[in-house]
Amino acid sequence: MWVADEHKHLFELETLEQIRFRVDRFLLMPKHEAWLRREAFVRQAYSSTMIENASISQEELARAESELSIERPDVANYASALEFVDFLSNQRDTPIDERTIRQIHWTLMRGVRDDHHLPGEYRNQTNWIEDAGVKVYEPPHQVDVPILMRRFVEALKDNTLHPVLKAGVTHLHLVAIHPFVDGNGRTARLLATLLLQSNEWGFRNLLSLDSHYQRNRDEYIGALSATLGNKMPEEYDATPWLQFFCRAVLIVARRLESHLTDWQMLVDQLHQELRPLGLLDRQIDGLLYASRKGEITRRDYVEITGVSPLTATRDLVVLVERGQLVPEGSGRSRLYRVKTVARKEEEQAKLL
Repeated sequence: MWVADEHKHLFELETLEQIRFRVDRFLLMPKHEAWLRREAFVRQAYSSTMIENASISQEELARAESELSIERPDVANYASALEFVDFLSNQRDTPIDERTIRQIHWTLMRGVRDDHHLPGEYRNQTNWIEDAGVKVYEPPHQVDVPILMRRFVEALKDNTLHPVLKAGVTHLHLVAIHPFVDGNGRTARLLATLLLQSNEWGFRNLLSLDSHYQRNRDEYIGALSATLGNKMPEEYDATPWLQFFCRAVLIVARRLESHLTDWQMLVDQLHQELRPLGLLDRQIDGLLYASRKGEITRRDYVEITGVSPLTATRDLVVLVERGQLVPEGSGRSRLYRVKTVARKEEEQAKLL
């Protein structure tokens, strides 16, 4: 089993406590927080899948983030598993046991692979972890997986370890056991997310660690390898991995705090500038959405404001007449681009 020394990570943990205090107290309108959460949700689903699936391009990721949509089946499965994790993290006293872990894996892998990959079932064969076609880690024998998983979930009942460190070693140890034929890394990342969110360290479910892993994939894989070696040891010091993990959480949390600060400044700025012009709150919301995305369609406007298509058309015409939006295209393909709103927030969003 792992050995984790909390004192080695005190700086990161104390700084994270301060950031969490401030983030939890940001005043966000519920609908605005829902937009931000949807962005983080799409970003996390794509980024986590991209770590093992090199066929997803950065252009596809950027398009998905802009459109806030998920089309690929494997990413859609990850999104479903993340929704399940979000649901569980909102339930008090939900045990994280083998059934929970297998359910996460089943949701993640169902319909994406053939029956040989056994969604939700422990592997019945030997497998390897490969990187760039090179075998870098030999997991335990398949016969040992059930007992190792039982010991693992028993260890998770210990609440003496700091929640951030507990999430980190949970991620690490599931990768070490490698209980499934495929999808172990994604399951480990989802499980770590569940541990953070269920222990009130989810930063309002706006934290997207997987995007940091994806951008720093070599360092991410390297930290796992440096801790585990090429075979799972009986006992190991989790420090190398936890140093990377805690630093990753801190980096992403700092970016999130900066992101929320910029968002709040943008909201205040727009209301101060546009309310004297006689614009309605829903019209300002439309401009907020457009300022983040760079553009807005009538369909977008209907979805975020809840008005009818006819009212949406009228509101968008008003925003064009007031010089806030510039129309492009015609018919169903018509969209409206921001004219006067600063784009600093959009640029900041790309850093998350």
